[in-house]
Amino acid sequence: MLPVIGSMQSNSNITDVIRQQRNAVSAMLNKLSKRIGVLQCERKRGTAAAGGYCSRGGKHLGADKTLLPALSDLLQGKSIASFGDGTGEYKTKLLGLGKIKSYDSYDGGPFTEEESKGNVKYMDLTIPQFGLPVYDWVVSIEVAEHIPKEYEKIFLDNIFRHANEGIILSWAVPGQGGLNHVNNKPIEYVIEVMNNHGFQRDDTSSKLLQEASTFPHLKRNLYAYKRRELMKNLHMLA
Repeated sequence: MLPVIGSMQSNSNITDVIRQQRNAVSAMLNKLSKRIGVLQCERKRGTAAAGGYCSRGGKHLGADKTLLPALSDLLQGKSIASFGDGTGEYKTKLLGLGKIKSYDSYDGGPFTEEESKGNVKYMDLTIPQFGLPVYDWVVSIEVAEHIPKEYEKIFLDNIFRHANEGIILSWAVPGQGGLNHVNNKPIEYVIEVMNNHGFQRDDTSSKLLQEASTFPHLKRNLYAYKRRELMKNLHMLA
C-alpha cells in the first residue's frame, strides 16, 4: 500500500511521504518488469526487451580475472554497486579478495536471482530505480550497449544517482559484436556524456584498469570517472 499525504503534515513529512511513494512505485514497476521479462524469455528470446539475458548459458564471458586485483585496489574500503553483473562473478571474486567494504549486484536478466542463488538482485535499468542505497562507486561493465537507445537516459540517470564518488564504466564501441548489442557508442560520446553530468575521466585509474585487463574490449572501453563535486543530499534523489 502506498503511503498517504495528510492535510496536517509538515513540509518535511510531505517530502518523506512523496519519496516513499516514489520508491514504492519504482519497486512495483521493477516487479512487473521481471514478470514481463519471464514471459518474453519463455517465447525463446535470447534477451528480454529491456536488454537482460534470458539465460547465461555460456553466452557471458564472466569476470576478467586479471582485472580483479586492480579493481580491488582501486575500490579498497568502498561500498560498491554493480549495475549489470550477470550471475555476480565480479561480486564474488572481489569480495573474496577482502579489500572492498561492501558489494551489491543487480542485473536485468529475468532469471538472474534464481541463477545466482540470490547473489544478484533483479533490476530493470530501463525504468527509473529509486529506494536503493547511495554507493561510493557504481560499476557497469559492458552493459550500456544492451540498453535500447530510447532508455539510455534512464539507464544513465540510474547510475549517476547512486554513485557518490565515481563510476567504472565500459560501453561497447561501434562495430563491436555481441548478443543484442543495440546501442554501441564511440568512446568520445561516452566521455562527453559523463562529463556533462559531472563525472570527469580519471586517466591514471583508467590506464591502470585497462592495462590490467585481458579482454580486448575492456582494454579499449573501460574507464574510471570521478564525480567532480560530491553531493551532500544525493540520498534524497536515490
